[in-house]
Amino acid sequence: MNRMWFLLLIVPLLIPADARSQTARVIGIREQTPSVFALTNARIVLEPGKRIRRGSLVVRDGVVQSVGRRVEVPADAWVIDLEGQTVYPGFVDVYARYGLPDDMPEEAASHWNPQIRSHYRSVVAFTPSADQAARLRSQGFVAVQTIPAHGLLRGATTVVRLGDGDANLQIVRSDVWQSLSFRRSAQPSGGYPTSLMGAMALLRQTLLDAQWYSAAHAAFADQPGLTQPETNRALETLAAVRDQGIPFLIDTQDENDFLRAAQLADEFDLQVVVRGSGKEYRRLSAIVDTGLPVVLPVNFPSAPEVGTPEAAMTVSLEQLRHWHLAPENPARLAKAGVPMVLTAHGSGGDFVKNLRTAVRRGLAPDEALAALTTRPAQMLGIDDRYGSLGKDKAASFFIADGDLFEAETKITEVWVDGHRYRVQEPKEDPRGRWELSGREDLEGAVLELKGSTSRLQGEITAQDKRAALTSVKLDGQRLTMRFSGDAIGMKGLVRMSAQVGPDQLLGAGETATGDFFTWSAMRIEAAAPAQRKPAPEAQVLDLPNRFPSMEFGIAQMPDQPRQVLVKNATIWTQGPEGVLEDADMLVTRGVITRIGHDLPTPGRAQVVDATGLHVTPGLIDPHLHTNILGGVNETGDAITAETRIADVLNGDDIWIYRLLAGGLTSATLFHGSANPIGGQNAVIKLRWGQLPSEMLIPDAAPGLKMALGENVKRTPTRFPNTRQGTEQIIRDALQAAVQYGQDLDRQAQRPARGLPVRRDLQREAILEVIRGQRRAHVHAYRQDEMLMMMRLAEEFGFTIASFEHTLEGYKIADQLRQHGAAAVVWTDWSSFKVEAQDGILYNARLLNDVGVLTSLHSDSTQLATRMNWEAAKTVKTGVDPIEAMNFVTLHPAKIMGIDHRTGSLESGKDADFVVWNGHPLSSFSIPQQTWIDGRKYFDRPADLQQRDEVQKERARIMMLVLGQANSDANDSEAKEEETR
Repeated sequence: MNRMWFLLLIVPLLIPADARSQTARVIGIREQTPSVFALTNARIVLEPGKRIRRGSLVVRDGVVQSVGRRVEVPADAWVIDLEGQTVYPGFVDVYARYGLPDDMPEEAASHWNPQIRSHYRSVVAFTPSADQAARLRSQGFVAVQTIPAHGLLRGATTVVRLGDGDANLQIVRSDVWQSLSFRRSAQPSGGYPTSLMGAMALLRQTLLDAQWYSAAHAAFADQPGLTQPETNRALETLAAVRDQGIPFLIDTQDENDFLRAAQLADEFDLQVVVRGSGKEYRRLSAIVDTGLPVVLPVNFPSAPEVGTPEAAMTVSLEQLRHWHLAPENPARLAKAGVPMVLTAHGSGGDFVKNLRTAVRRGLAPDEALAALTTRPAQMLGIDDRYGSLGKDKAASFFIADGDLFEAETKITEVWVDGHRYRVQEPKEDPRGRWELSGREDLEGAVLELKGSTSRLQGEITAQDKRAALTSVKLDGQRLTMRFSGDAIGMKGLVRMSAQVGPDQLLGAGETATGDFFTWSAMRIEAAAPAQRKPAPEAQVLDLPNRFPSMEFGIAQMPDQPRQVLVKNATIWTQGPEGVLEDADMLVTRGVITRIGHDLPTPGRAQVVDATGLHVTPGLIDPHLHTNILGGVNETGDAITAETRIADVLNGDDIWIYRLLAGGLTSATLFHGSANPIGGQNAVIKLRWGQLPSEMLIPDAAPGLKMALGENVKRTPTRFPNTRQGTEQIIRDALQAAVQYGQDLDRQAQRPARGLPVRRDLQREAILEVIRGQRRAHVHAYRQDEMLMMMRLAEEFGFTIASFEHTLEGYKIADQLRQHGAAAVVWTDWSSFKVEAQDGILYNARLLNDVGVLTSLHSDSTQLATRMNWEAAKTVKTGVDPIEAMNFVTLHPAKIMGIDHRTGSLESGKDADFVVWNGHPLSSFSIPQQTWIDGRKYFDRPADLQQRDEVQKERARIMMLVLGQANSDANDSEAKEEETR
């Protein structure tokens, strides 16, 4: 019995993971490893909420044979005493990059776009990685779902256990979910798509193509004589995935991506699980409303650098808030009822540390366990074996030396299907008092060891004589020491070493005369156990809700009073009534109901006293590229009519608020000008703090951006490279759209005959232009190209809705009017490139004078904050002030197809208006209030107050950052001192 502790050290050698497949031929002698174990005297967590305070667990052949308080230990079991330790069900990670190759191989009969890899099966490429598996096991994981890393549609996932040896033995389930990302992978480089909106368009088209693929092959099978549809393994797999209801696991980078995933799920009726970003708390209500489960990382951000005033200036309130609030994200989602599991992905070796932080910040311990055990096992369909401990379950668990959620608890070992893996080799503590034996002059002597394990010290007492120890070292389980033997009756320097066991030392020694001896010692008193430091209490600031979670974010949507009465203002109606002095405007539930003089004040109406102030319609910019995520241009192809700005709106852009402060209320957001035919625009109201989808004006005229001139021919590897080529590729696209329309018409007449027409989102948008269902907005500078485009449009039977920039429009004003094209122009931007050299200040006036619908635009987010200045510049050229104001209100509203809602202050229109402190065309005037839909989104006095609040909030969080930095430094010094 005295040597049992020594045998325990051999256990890892006796139970290695079986490295061979069950069907593999055995070469040589078969391994006969012990397969029955009884873990006794342990605290056992069966599953979240179910615990055994002191019990035993019996493992036979990798399976739990029995577990409970009174379990009979089998006679053939190897008994392992776990006194003072806790057994937990092994963690299951739903999202891991484990065991798959880094490269992206090409495959035959696959999709034309290498970013579409739905046919890829990770189970075929899976190869266990001993190092990766060990790192995951060290965090308590026993099984993971490994996720393909390449492409947009990335392929099928595989659930594997984290053992060593052949892949065949580690695979639990294959083809479990389909992985999807909104960002293309780096391999292969170049090619379509190059932008987020392009990725969304490709995903949408591919999902539609999968539906078409099934229908086309079904028609081919039913109707002899049809042309055989292509074979495409990616589409075939995708159709099967969708039909079988297999979940799509969608990667997200922020809360906007999460909502994008929900949109895709709704559009195509997909089963979706979202791999979250850790930023879900920023739009929690919207996340809850999606009803989607989330795989949540706990990779909390590092503290921002605010140690100096200069460094602090570069840190935004958004960064500071995220640092402080991110650890609350799991708790907030759990309390809101969002179905949630946790992942170690992105946490490195800090997963358990971050998990404890999440618990300190409000996540219930049982909720944390459920999110790592029972719930992921259920989601992956492996809960019959994993996620909890019970009879006939896989013997996959980990052992900790205390409560997992206590700061200093360590995971000591992990079992994967009955195979034992040490996370940390057990280290016996030699400190305390020992009684020596084995040599006559040391018989009965007392060895006392104290100090820290890294700097041991002590003495030997024999017959009331003491010898101080020197050079005392503990290396693993081996103890070495020296002492002067003269002090206790032994001559010269004595050297001793021993193997440390729980209650016994076994060793050897040598005297100064060369006499070698063996010795042992029994423990007679252990050192007092070190007191575990409790985790520091989380310092939580009561921060206000902000939407977005940044400077000037608002707590909630601005109130919409039942009635608002603006009194005594100079009202620029931009309608038939012109400018009204000392007039009133009544707004009811967000809509203008009356404008006139001396209007009665309804009861409980909110009154805006505008005495001495001016009121105009909200300013409108018909050409902007602001708050667009993931790239303004899709440069992977020349014709990208399928892309949609609405897919990539960013509601968290601070420029939305800044534009409101300049009086802007509506805008058109365009695809860039790198493509002859770009993408579909979005018409929005600048509803600060709202979701991207809530900014869209649903009944605005849909539009398509096109472009001519220098920009479209600047990509040397892509056609076109000349202006002539630009005309040709646009013509080709128009002809293809006409053919597409004819195919659709034929199918409508004979729906059951032939192969179904594939829905083509690119040609569909262009066809809508040709059929007058979508407006064409064409970027152009030179008069010759505008003439060419009008002739081309007339050839195909449609009208150009507007030319954007229209720098040489004054040269062909009559032709523009005759065609019916509007002109969107700058006031004084020109000569910044060759095709812009003929710009003149009188362009807007000349166009307007001949009857061309003329509007000003910014094409610049910063310039858009002062569109009233742009209008004022045209007055210098002789434009009437009211007409100048039309350039930034009514005229752009007409071009955008929203003049039934806004652009003028008239009864029945939306209450989008600005209150100015002076004449709106004065460069000294600034907006005091900006209203949209009868809600006040900007208020000058409130803005000044918010600046002070933002400064104070920044200061509070920065003091917390600095306090934590000091605390971490003190802890580091304390540990260093302990080591010394």
